[in-house]
Amino acid sequence: MNNFITLILYVCVGFVGGFCGLKVKIPAGAIIGSMLAVIAFKLYLSSNWELPKYYGFIIQVMIGILVGAAFHPSLLQTFHKLIIPVIVSSVVLVATGLIISFIFHKLGLMDMGTGYLGTSPGAMSVLIVLADSTKDNPAIVTCFHLFRVIFVILTAPIILKFVSKLG
Repeated sequence: MNNFITLILYVCVGFVGGFCGLKVKIPAGAIIGSMLAVIAFKLYLSSNWELPKYYGFIIQVMIGILVGAAFHPSLLQTFHKLIIPVIVSSVVLVATGLIISFIFHKLGLMDMGTGYLGTSPGAMSVLIVLADSTKDNPAIVTCFHLFRVIFVILTAPIILKFVSKLG
């Protein structure tokens, strides 16, 4: 199968999976649904086909546009009010990710870069693209973030119920 036809098939499968993910109404349903659909399709075809690198550039630009378009000037006022909690939270999460990635690396489970991107908080799509562009392992980073998103979705109702009783 030539690259163009394979790309069209992956895009179609991804759109169907993304649509199903949205219909199920899970957070990040479009990205999770499309990702799982393409993975299942690749497994079904026993395919090792990967997107050519210049497609990665297009995807990165689209994600940049999406993030940039989400910006509103009112966010600066909100950020100004929450600057200390935002900085403390960010530093603690990044430090925790570094410590965990160091432990994983010392145990021989993965390289530091992949471990750091896998354990870092943030948008799954951006970190997966970053892993690919830095030559770290995007598949492992995807596994970490996919599991984390599903875990948070499943545990959030229980945790929120518990913390609402505390406050």
